[in-house]
Amino acid sequence: MSPELTRSAEVLIVGAGPTGLVLALWLKRLGVDVRIIDETREPGTTSRALAVHARTLELYDQMGLAGDVVERGLKFAGVNVWVRGKLAGHAAFGDIGKGLSPFPYVLMFPQDQHERFLIERLRGFGVEVERLTSLVGFSEQGDRVMADLERSDGARAKCQFAYVAGCDGAHSRVREVLGSGFPGVGRHHAFPSSAARCARILWASCEGTSS
Repeated sequence: MSPELTRSAEVLIVGAGPTGLVLALWLKRLGVDVRIIDETREPGTTSRALAVHARTLELYDQMGLAGDVVERGLKFAGVNVWVRGKLAGHAAFGDIGKGLSPFPYVLMFPQDQHERFLIERLRGFGVEVERLTSLVGFSEQGDRVMADLERSDGARAKCQFAYVAGCDGAHSRVREVLGSGFPGVGRHHAFPSSAARCARILWASCEGTSS
């Protein structure tokens, strides 16, 4: 059995999306030993979430990440609204937070690129995301948490941690074990082809270049 699979740490982070990756980076900056696992084979390959807001960039600034993120993204300048082929309105977002934040704009930075950027930064701290590894369950034992981990090849191990952080999305195994659920309802919308045109216009309203 792989020594890495059986290794204990202070914090186990379940889920290697942006939330889990940023938590891992922050903890490593504080000198905390972490492991981060994800059941997927690789990071996301689609844009999914696009916008990075000022408060996130302010947090990144404390971590020394903001400059590189801004350089890689596109500043969202505004939206043009078209109706039946005619310009019906324009909403400016380029300085929406002027005087309130050092990052007074919305930044467009697709989640797949965002995740890979954070993974590279985490690798700089000597931490690799443990792929194809899932949390089966966990239980408290005194001041420690005993977690049962399983890899896709069937290898399984029990490891001790001080904390388990559930960053594993809407279908969180951590929340399932705790019985906390994920309250809310789904909304399914079908967008007409005109929405695609609006999306192109929106991107055309962005400024800057993506490296």
